[in-house]
Amino acid sequence: MVFQPKIKLNIISDFDDNKIIELADECNADFIITGNTNDFTFSSYKNTKILTPKDYWENHKPNHY
Repeated sequence: MVFQPKIKLNIISDFDDNKIIELADECNADFIITGNTNDFTFSSYKNTKILTPKDYWENHKPNHY
């Protein structure tokens, strides 16, 4: 499945990071997992949680691992 964001956001100063949030919004992603805590300074966008890899692994990883 291919997703093309229909909205353009300007909530992060780094243009490329806005693209990640646009895509997460378009596909209703559960998570954005990133180590970029300088630009992703908020914990969620709409229904998408924004987590570091460590936080995801410690608190949200699927049970089959």
